[in-house]
Amino acid sequence: MNATQQQKDYYEEYWTTGHAQYSGDIQGYATNLRSWMHAELRDIADAAPVLEVGCGDGSFTRSLAELSSRVTAVDISASQIERNARTHPEIKFVQHDVAQSFPFADADFDVIWCSEVLEHLFDPGFAVREMQRVLAPGGRLLMTVPYHGVLKDVLIALFKWDEHFSPTNPHIRFFTRKTLSQLAASAGFVEIETKTCGMNKPLRDLIVPTNILLKARKR
Repeated sequence: MNATQQQKDYYEEYWTTGHAQYSGDIQGYATNLRSWMHAELRDIADAAPVLEVGCGDGSFTRSLAELSSRVTAVDISASQIERNARTHPEIKFVQHDVAQSFPFADADFDVIWCSEVLEHLFDPGFAVREMQRVLAPGGRLLMTVPYHGVLKDVLIALFKWDEHFSPTNPHIRFFTRKTLSQLAASAGFVEIETKTCGMNKPLRDLIVPTNILLKARKR
């Protein structure tokens, strides 16, 4: 079995058996990500073409469809894409491995949303470059990844070392605000801004955020 097929099989199992654990609907940070999405995209045209990279079970795709009538969402899991399409026929779902060249023409989209995906990729830089390619000039990129910073990593080292680096952990890349910004800049994005969010637990969120939120534009 080659590595590509092995990865596809992994994510078929990931969504078939792990939906209750991985669905965006049940994550503590989901409300904050949706609020950020709506704040950043509230002024887009109703027919603005929007792409979601790595849609999973469509948790955030539904929120994007509240803002635009032309949402396309891709994911590696064919079975999950089929389930999404049955549930939301008004949205265009496409099975695609984002580690491969995107099946879209240059400058096809005005907005790209990519949430909690890059940490799963062997080469996240390739995926971000593809996002830059298919985004129209002046188009907006919104990305989120799990937060890492000095304090969080110290806490991981002290209390969750084995769990964090377990071979069953699906996260293979780890980002700080600086390294995520550098990744976007290296792909040609400009007007890059980052911030963090948590899970609406004030003390915990103050000490250790859960997510990095990045917005940028294509020149």
